[in-house]
Amino acid sequence: MEIGEFIKDTALGAGQIIKAGFGNVKSRHAKGADRGDIVTNVDFESEKYILDRIRREFPTHAIFSEESGLTGLSTEGYLWLVDPLDGTRNFATGIPFFSVSIALALDGVAQFGAVYDPLHDEMFYAERGQGATLNGVTMQVSSEKDLQDAVISVSWVRRRADHSKFVSYVDRVAHETSYFRRLGSAALIGAYVASGRADVYMQGGINAWDIAAGTVLVEEAGGIVSDFEGNALDLREPHMDILAANPALHGKMIEEIIRG
Repeated sequence: MEIGEFIKDTALGAGQIIKAGFGNVKSRHAKGADRGDIVTNVDFESEKYILDRIRREFPTHAIFSEESGLTGLSTEGYLWLVDPLDGTRNFATGIPFFSVSIALALDGVAQFGAVYDPLHDEMFYAERGQGATLNGVTMQVSSEKDLQDAVISVSWVRRRADHSKFVSYVDRVAHETSYFRRLGSAALIGAYVASGRADVYMQGGINAWDIAAGTVLVEEAGGIVSDFEGNALDLREPHMDILAANPALHGKMIEEIIRG
């Protein structure tokens, strides 16, 4: 099976596992010392399905997955980045906004990526150099040029990011627009930027597996993805800051909001 079809088919299969478990979570608990970061039995079931398929088809590739961590000898070369259920807290509390995210990176840059929303049966997919699609139809980032009319998602991981810094970002954004969204699935908000449903996504201290697929989705849909200084992301790093937006707003976010 061709890589792109394999990724979409695997995301679809994992999505069916998640959909079947929605509203029927059998177990949930906090991961580590952070009580806000939870995992359910469905996270593990979805991850097992995805990792088993990747290992059968691509036994020499390394995998970086949310629940299992890094498996393989090195992050150099081909690296799969997997979030088997992105938006676990939404899922566990009955909020219908979560997704499956699967990406294949080469030397830290995503080459293929799929984000699948099982409740709405929406498959966001991109291949480097081949464009991005939503259920097979070409998608593009928004054409919005004014921060005053932009839908912006601002978020941060409290254990990794400077809380006061992000409060200042929110304050600056609030002087431009009140159209904030913090939806609870980094992978899906990245897909929403790619499809033009949201204009800007910025988050501090996010895990690589959360946004790997989203990076290729946004870029292949005509957007820009970087860290807060405008530098390219390296998905071999375990976590990072991300700014994803259409070209007109990306520069404005760096100059007017981040650098202030």
